[in-house]
Amino acid sequence: NDAVVLGIGLHLGRSTRVPGSEGEGVEKSIDLLARVTAGEEVPVPEKVAVIGGGNVAMDIARTMARLQKQKYGRVGVTVTALEDFDHFLADTEEVTESVEEEIEIFDARGPQEVVRFKSGKNKGKVKGLKTWKVSSIFDDQGRFAPQYDPADEMVHPAEMVIEAIGQAADVSLLGDDLTEALEWARGRIAADVNGRTSEPWLWAAGDAVHG
Repeated sequence: NDAVVLGIGLHLGRSTRVPGSEGEGVEKSIDLLARVTAGEEVPVPEKVAVIGGGNVAMDIARTMARLQKQKYGRVGVTVTALEDFDHFLADTEEVTESVEEEIEIFDARGPQEVVRFKSGKNKGKVKGLKTWKVSSIFDDQGRFAPQYDPADEMVHPAEMVIEAIGQAADVSLLGDDLTEALEWARGRIAADVNGRTSEPWLWAAGDAVHG
């Protein structure tokens, strides 16, 4: 072809990469929601901790809460978000309805570690989510650089931790050479107002460019 347009979207979940976040018991919200939508069975533990304060975080929290209600007759979902309630990313009605569905929301909490059992029959399994109080999210230049108060620590009991902190494009199809050649902007494909990338034959559009 003379030209190619990429419209590959953002269908991979981002990871916090905090200690303990790799391995069994830690899920990406986008993956779980896709499986639920497809009618697949998903794990439903009695206690779930969700990391994130956007609409997707509320979506997966409410989804898990309903599954818990069906299975156990009660809800055990905790949501932890970097933002305080005055600056929450999720729509107000999403937050209100989450609380109505018995979901516990902690604002201004930053994830520090997915705590796992160190011994016994549950060794390696998720035990909870450790968070610190957020003192600021952005630096003086407005760049994303969260700061925490380690003296204000909480461990939220959980058998599963769900990361709902944003989405990323699957750019593996580009290959190493093209990935290296392209210009990028904050993890997304850089394109001008007409969608042209730094490669003259390649255009990109949609969420993979704009987020």
